[in-house]
Amino acid sequence: MKILFVCTDNYTRSVIAEYCMKDYLKGRNNTSVNVASAGIRATSDISNYSNAHFGIMHEMGIDTTGFTRTQFKESFFEEYDVIIGMSELHKEHLRQSYNKNILLFNEVLNGGTTPVNIGHPNSPTFLEDMKQLIIFFREAIPIVLQKINMNISK
Repeated sequence: MKILFVCTDNYTRSVIAEYCMKDYLKGRNNTSVNVASAGIRATSDISNYSNAHFGIMHEMGIDTTGFTRTQFKESFFEEYDVIIGMSELHKEHLRQSYNKNILLFNEVLNGGTTPVNIGHPNSPTFLEDMKQLIIFFREAIPIVLQKINMNISK
C-alpha cells in the first residue's frame, strides 16, 4: 500500500506525518506500506519558515534523513492508494485542480473535519506547540493506519 500526505508547502505538517508513519512502520518491521509527502505549492520560498520540527523529531528518535520537498502532481492519484490532506485548503485545491477528492487527516482519524494546524512561529509557545503537533501525529498514526487498512479491505 502507498500513502501520501499532502500539505501546502511540503515542509511541516505532511512531513511530520510522513516521518512519524515511517518511524512507526520501521518499529514494526512493516515493509508493506510505503509513505511519502507532497505539497500543493512545494516550490514556494520557505526561507523564513521554522525548521524546529526537524530538531524535535530528531530528539524523539525519528529519522528524517533524505527529506526533500515534493510538488504534488496529478500522477500521484494513480501512484498512491490513499492521499490524505491536512486542511480543507488542500482538499479543495485538489478538487478544483484535478476534480478528485481526498480525505483529511482528521477525517480518517476520527471522522472530524477540523484541519491539522501549526502555531505561528512568533508565538511564545511555538516550540511546545510544534512538539505537541509531532506527538499528536505520532499517537494518531497507528489509528490512521488501522482505519486505512479497514477501508481498503472493504
